[in-house]
Amino acid sequence: MISKADTNGDTAALKKRKREPKDDLSLSQQKKHRRRSKTNPENGVNGEEVNGQNGGEDDAQKAISQRIEGGVESTDPSSQALAPVSAAPWKVQSPMGGRMLDIDPIFSPDERYLIVTYNTSIQVYSTEDSLLIRRIALPVTATEDNNEHAMGHIVASALSKTSPDFVWVASSDGRIWYINWTSGAGADSPFTVDAKKILDMTVDAFEIGGSTVDVLLVLQRLTKSSAQIFAYDTQALSKKTGKLLHKYDESPQLLRSAAGGRVIVAAAKEVLHIGFLKPNKFASLQDLAYRFHAFDVPDIITCLEVRPTVRPTKKGGVELHAVEVIVGCARGAIYLYSDLLSKLSGVGANSGTAGSIQPRKYHWHRRAVHSVKWSEDGNYIISGGSETVLVLWQVDTGKQDFLPHLSAAIENIAVSLRGSSYALHLDDNSTMILSTAEMTPTMYVSGIQSLVLGDRPSKDALVRRVWRSADEISTPLVAAVNPRIPSQMFLCVGNGQQATLGGGATSTPSLQVFDIASFQGVAKHAIARTNPTDANITSEGAPIIEPTATKLEFSRDGRWLASVDEWQPPERDANAFLTGSKTAAEICRQRREIHLKFWEVDENNDLQLITRINQAHHTDQPETIFDVAGDPTSAQFATIGSDLMVRFWSPRLRRRDGLAATGPDGQPLRSWNCTQVVTLPVYEHQSDASETVKKTLHSGAITFSEDGSILFAAYGASSEALVVAIDTETGTVRDVISGMLRGEVRAIKALSSCLILLSEDLAVYDIVSDELLYSFSLKDTSNAAKRLTQLAVNYESRTFALVAPVPNPGQEKLQKGARSELTVFSLEDSEPRLVQAFPQLITSVFATPSSSGFVVVDSAAQIWAVTEGAEQAPVLKSLADLGMEDTSLAVEPAEDIMQEDEASDTEMQDADMDVDMDDDYDTHAAVVAPQRLAEIFNAAPAFAMPPIQDIFYQVVGLYSTKPATS
Repeated sequence: MISKADTNGDTAALKKRKREPKDDLSLSQQKKHRRRSKTNPENGVNGEEVNGQNGGEDDAQKAISQRIEGGVESTDPSSQALAPVSAAPWKVQSPMGGRMLDIDPIFSPDERYLIVTYNTSIQVYSTEDSLLIRRIALPVTATEDNNEHAMGHIVASALSKTSPDFVWVASSDGRIWYINWTSGAGADSPFTVDAKKILDMTVDAFEIGGSTVDVLLVLQRLTKSSAQIFAYDTQALSKKTGKLLHKYDESPQLLRSAAGGRVIVAAAKEVLHIGFLKPNKFASLQDLAYRFHAFDVPDIITCLEVRPTVRPTKKGGVELHAVEVIVGCARGAIYLYSDLLSKLSGVGANSGTAGSIQPRKYHWHRRAVHSVKWSEDGNYIISGGSETVLVLWQVDTGKQDFLPHLSAAIENIAVSLRGSSYALHLDDNSTMILSTAEMTPTMYVSGIQSLVLGDRPSKDALVRRVWRSADEISTPLVAAVNPRIPSQMFLCVGNGQQATLGGGATSTPSLQVFDIASFQGVAKHAIARTNPTDANITSEGAPIIEPTATKLEFSRDGRWLASVDEWQPPERDANAFLTGSKTAAEICRQRREIHLKFWEVDENNDLQLITRINQAHHTDQPETIFDVAGDPTSAQFATIGSDLMVRFWSPRLRRRDGLAATGPDGQPLRSWNCTQVVTLPVYEHQSDASETVKKTLHSGAITFSEDGSILFAAYGASSEALVVAIDTETGTVRDVISGMLRGEVRAIKALSSCLILLSEDLAVYDIVSDELLYSFSLKDTSNAAKRLTQLAVNYESRTFALVAPVPNPGQEKLQKGARSELTVFSLEDSEPRLVQAFPQLITSVFATPSSSGFVVVDSAAQIWAVTEGAEQAPVLKSLADLGMEDTSLAVEPAEDIMQEDEASDTEMQDADMDVDMDDDYDTHAAVVAPQRLAEIFNAAPAFAMPPIQDIFYQVVGLYSTKPATS
C-alpha cells in the first residue's frame, strides 16, 4: 500500500510517458506498439518508450475508420427495421416494452381484459392475474413512397362502438388503425387521412343509411393556433374524404363525444366548444350537421369529461335530454357545467357565442388536474394529478374522499362499463385497477420506469412555475443484472416522470427490479432518501429534489450490492449561506451528501441495508465517487474518488462484547469496512502534487482483472490521464501507463489480457504483449452525449459493445429525436462485428450473464436484445413469435362455457371407457423431482432460453415418461 508520503517521495519520480506527435490516435494509425513504464516502488520508473506502427491499412479498415469518425455509421433514426451493417452473425431482436401513453386505458365489455396504449404497441392484459395476453406492435414510423421517413406518435385510441373486438388507434401523422385486439389483425394496414397533424380522436356509433356504423370524429390541426373537426366512416377513410363539422381557433387540444355522437365537446386553451347534433335523417356521412356554441372557461383546460342524459321518444328512439361537463384546469380547479343543453338552446344558430356560463367549482389540487371522470351513477367525480392522490368528490355536497400515497402522479383514469372498477395510469409507467367497493388494487402492471421524454408536454407545464423541468436526458440509466437471477434487471429510477425531472435536476432514488421473463416490474425499493408523502413541494412552490443514484454494482455471487447516491441542495436554497466571495454553486458543492451503501440481497431479490458510509472519499469537502468495481473472485469492492484515492471494501463479522453478533435467524451479521487505501501516483513535473491534480481531476474509472489480482485505475486531467495497475493484495502500484487516454475518462474494462479504454478515443491495449491493438477516435459531441457514451463487456463471447449518441444536426442537447448507435467489437479484429443504429437514444447497455449477448434499454423504455444469431437462441421473443397469436380472446357467455365443459367431460369419460388400460401401467400421478425441472428452467438465463415449444416438450417428457416397474 502506498501512503501519501510515499507518493510525494519515492513515487514522485514516476516519469510520465509523453505522446509523440506520431503517436496521436488518428484514424490512419489503427495499430501501434507501445512499451509500458515499469514501476519500482523503491526506485521509481525506469525504461524508455518505444513506439511503432504497422505498415498501413487495407480498404476495409479505412472504411471502418471513416464510419467511427462519424460517430459510427448512422442510418435514418426513423427506421424501425434495423439492419446490421456487419456480416458477422450478430443481430438485434425486436423491442419489447415501451412507454404507456397519456391515453385512457380501455376495459373490454366483460371487464376481463384491459387494453393499454404504448408508444409503439397495443398491449392486452388479463384483469384477473395481470398477465400480458397479447402485444400488438404498431409500425408507428412510416416510410413514404419517396423513401423519406415520417415521424409520428400515437395520440388516441378508442374501442369500437359497433364491434367490441376492435379498437381504433390514431397517429399524429394521419394514420388510423382498425385493429382486432383479440387476434392482432389490422396492425399492418392503416387508413390514412389528409391532415397536417391529428391532435385527438373519439369514436361513436351513428345510424347512417339504416345501419349503425362507427364514425370517427378527428381533431386535425389547421394552423399553429387553429383546428378543424372531421367525421370519417370506413368508406370515407378509404377515400380520404371526411365531412368537415367545425373549425375553431384558441389553441385546440381535446375532443370528446357522447350519446351516440349527439354531443361533441372540443377544448381550446380557455374556451369550450359544444356541438349538438341536428335532428336529421342521415343517408350518408355528408348529412351530418352540428350546431356549435362556445363559452369561456376561467382557466387553461387540461382534461374534460361529458355526461349526457337521454330519454326515449314516442317513436321508439332516444333523444338528448341534458348535458353535464366537468373540466379540469391547469391551476388545480375543477369546474362543473350542468344543464348545458337548456342554457345553450337560446343562443343563436351555428357557432353562437354564449359568453361566460357560471360553473360550480371544486378545488383541492395544487397543480394541474391530469384526469377527471364521472362515476357510473353520476354522484361522484374522480380526479387525479401530481399529488399522487386519487380524489373522490361527492357532487351534491363537495365532500372529498382520498386514496393517498400512490406510487406516482396520476395521468389517466378510466371507469369500467359496470362501474365496478377504476383503471389508473400512473406516470411511472404503471397501470392498476381498483375495485370501487373496497378501493383496493386487483391488478397491477409495470413497465420499465426509466426517464422518458414524451411526445406531449406535461400538463403542469401549461402554467409558468417557479421551477423548470429538465428537457433532456443527460445521464445514463444506472442498471445491473443480478448474477444469481440473470432474468432480473436492477434499474435506478425515479418516482415517476415528474418527480424525476422536477426542479431541473434528474433524481433517481428508487431501485426497480424488472423481470424480463414475465416482462413485469416485480419490486421497487428505496435506495436513497425519498418523499413518500404528498407534501413534496416547498413553501415557494418548488419541488423537493430527491437524491440521484449514480453507481450500482453486484458482487460475483449476487449476494451483495453496492450503490452510490448523491444529493446537493439547489442553488436557490443557498442564498442564506452566502458569505465572503463564495458563490451559491460552491456552497452547494460543499454541502453535498454522498453515500456509499452496501446491501444484502436474498434469494427473492429483497434488499437489506447493511452499511452506509457517509463521505467515503473526502478531503475538506465531500469528494465524488467516480466508479465502483466488484472483485470477480471474492466479495470485495473497490472505489475511486476525486481525492486521488482508491479504497478497497470487504465484509467483516460484527462483534458484540467480543462475540460474533447474529440476527434473528441465527445467521452471523456482517458489516462493510475499508480494508485498504491506495494513494494514486501523480506526474513527475507536478512537484506539489496531489492538490494541483485534484483540482483538475474530474473523471476516473476502475476495473478488476478477470483473476482479481490486479485493479486497473484510469484517472487524471483531460490531457494528463494515467492508467495504473494496483496489486489487490499489497496495494502496490505495479505499472503505470500513459498516453492511452485523451480527454475525459469514461470507462475502463479488462478482458482477457487486454484493457479496453474509453475516453475521446476507444483503445484496446494488450498488457502482456505491450501493444496497442487498435483504436478509434470518437466524434466530438456535447457534454451530455459524452456522458451517455457507454461501454459494456461480455466475458462469455469475449466481445464488448460501445454505445454513442448521435444528436440531431444543430442540436446541442439530447432532446426528443436524438438517437444512438451501437457497435460490437471483438479483441481479435478491429472491424466491428455489428454496427447498428437505433431510432431512440440508448440510455443503458450491459452484458447478459452466462450468455454471449447484450441488453439495450432506450429512451422509449424499450428493451432490445443483441445476440450472436448463429450460436444463440432468440431472446425476448414477442408473443407473436411464441405462437400466442392463434389464441382467441373472444368472450363466450358463461352458460355456453359451462355447457362446453360438461360436454368435454362427457366425451373424455366416453373416451376413457374405450381405452384398454395396461395392467402393468401405474395410473398414479407422475412424481418429478424438483431438480429435474430446475435443470430445464435454469439451464440458461431468460435471455438465452430455447423456444417455448422446446421447453414445453421437455417438461411434458418428464411427466409422460412411463415409470419403471418393480
